[in-house]
Amino acid sequence: MAEKAVALYKKEGAAAALAAIGKAPGPFFHRDLYVVVIGPDKKIAADPAEPDLVGADEATLRDSLGKPWALFIEKQATEDGVWIDYEAKNPQTGSIEDKSAFSIRAGDHVFSCGYYRRPPEAAPAAPAAAPANGADPWTGKWDATDTDGAHFTISLDASGSAVSDRGEGQRGFWIVDTSGARIDWTDGRTDYLLPAGSGFERMSFAPGAPRDEKPDSTTPVTREKE
Repeated sequence: MAEKAVALYKKEGAAAALAAIGKAPGPFFHRDLYVVVIGPDKKIAADPAEPDLVGADEATLRDSLGKPWALFIEKQATEDGVWIDYEAKNPQTGSIEDKSAFSIRAGDHVFSCGYYRRPPEAAPAAPAAAPANGADPWTGKWDATDTDGAHFTISLDASGSAVSDRGEGQRGFWIVDTSGARIDWTDGRTDYLLPAGSGFERMSFAPGAPRDEKPDSTTPVTREKE
């Protein structure tokens, strides 16, 4: 559906495409599948499921966990398309559910369409082991090492923001995710900080890489003492 929206945009132009995509009901809104478009002004240009969002700045829109989903879509979208995970309201169930959206950059617009992944009915996972340092097990500074041995710092704050001085610097958003802390960087990379034996490790995935495959790298991390 996202690719069909891009094809219409390339054939008919932005005005015609946005008019068609924004219709509800319409050809780009079927049950719980719908296309969202972000324009060159970094604002929502079309959203048939939530038309009230049209005109909203991407940086102001956050999911139930505080993740700036529209900002991540606009920053990470590629011409070939990339999958981006966040939480959103399912128009079929009315519930907030996990969502995976395929996002494509075409011209000066971004087109995104995703499906909802309802949680499996299973017993909740046991709490992850965590450093004994205050009420929050993950906030603070972490000393990390790259595959070439270079040291850098990852800082996680209580608001959900993440900052790293790796390379030219990284910014992102983090959440507690099953067994550790998951960090989604705006450059498309995803890191996990996980318990490992008596310490912790960082598993890093390249932009767009499936999370159920082998990570790019697995290196130790240490929480800095305050």
